[in-house]
Amino acid sequence: MRAKLNSLPKSMLDRALFARQKSKNDPGLIELDDEMLPCVYCKNDNLWYSFDGNYSSSSPQEKIKKKIEYEKRQLEYEETAERFAQARYEENLYWSRVRQDILKRDNHTCQLCGKQATTKFHVHHICKKKENGTDHYDNLITVCPGCHKRSDNKLYNPEWK
Repeated sequence: MRAKLNSLPKSMLDRALFARQKSKNDPGLIELDDEMLPCVYCKNDNLWYSFDGNYSSSSPQEKIKKKIEYEKRQLEYEETAERFAQARYEENLYWSRVRQDILKRDNHTCQLCGKQATTKFHVHHICKKKENGTDHYDNLITVCPGCHKRSDNKLYNPEWK
């Protein structure tokens, strides 16, 4: 929004009047920014002054270019985030199906202690994923939360492989 001259602080008023006077003397110095606000360049201090009393070291064209580049990066970021979210959603759907199949196969029974459906069961990778274990059904078992914690530490049995 363009400021009214009489509402500007003195320093901004001085800059606005300077820009307007300079452009009046040499209209060829005017460049418009992305909001169609006229600006003029001052060689003495290497700054651009707007008719509203603002100033910048970047020309209006440089600012427009930077804004376009920023918007492009923002769009790329949003597209990447959307792809990531979609992939995560599909991964969650996949794991939910696998988990339900394993729980059903094991009759909602902990395969280590025999506890049945008294709590929310976990699906455990026998061969850990970090050891190149897969999500194949023969590498997965149903465990209760307590056994799951122990199976990752003390009860882990390489013979399960």
